[in-house]
Amino acid sequence: MEQGTPGGDAQLLRAEALGEPGHRRFRLVTVINDETFILWMEKQQVQALGLAVAQLIDYASSSRADLPGGSVFASVNEETRNQFRVGRIELAFDEAVEQIVIVVHDIEQDAEGDAASLAIRIDRQQGLRLCAEAEELVARGRPICPMCGSPMDPEGHVCPQQNGHLPLSFDEFA
Repeated sequence: MEQGTPGGDAQLLRAEALGEPGHRRFRLVTVINDETFILWMEKQQVQALGLAVAQLIDYASSSRADLPGGSVFASVNEETRNQFRVGRIELAFDEAVEQIVIVVHDIEQDAEGDAASLAIRIDRQQGLRLCAEAEELVARGRPICPMCGSPMDPEGHVCPQQNGHLPLSFDEFA
């Protein structure tokens, strides 16, 4: 992906998880000006982004009726070279056009210390869809242990909060 990609209005923005719980990879897929961008994220980043967008929508007062959201029929190019792993996310609300602005930055930097970035502009309806998708993706994951907060595997869970048991054998300490 080229450095300093400006971005624009999202024709499509969706959160996705690929794979089985415990082995999933998370991403945002967006189409801007008929160009696909795939932004790889951690589960916690997707969850935090969904919560932050929801708070921003609640906080931003609307003086006009919402217009219909971006097209969900935009064509997605799964083979796009416009992909990176998200390191930092910035969020803002542009009151002049009543749009949410999400700026994502690549976790990797080039030799000059610059990182690729993308500005995604969405309306409230797209923001609400993103919030719902993020919440659903997180809910479909492995259940969380109420004692230690770690994800529980279907094969079982050794909770460090229960009698000090850890999932380590004696040989690993030697």
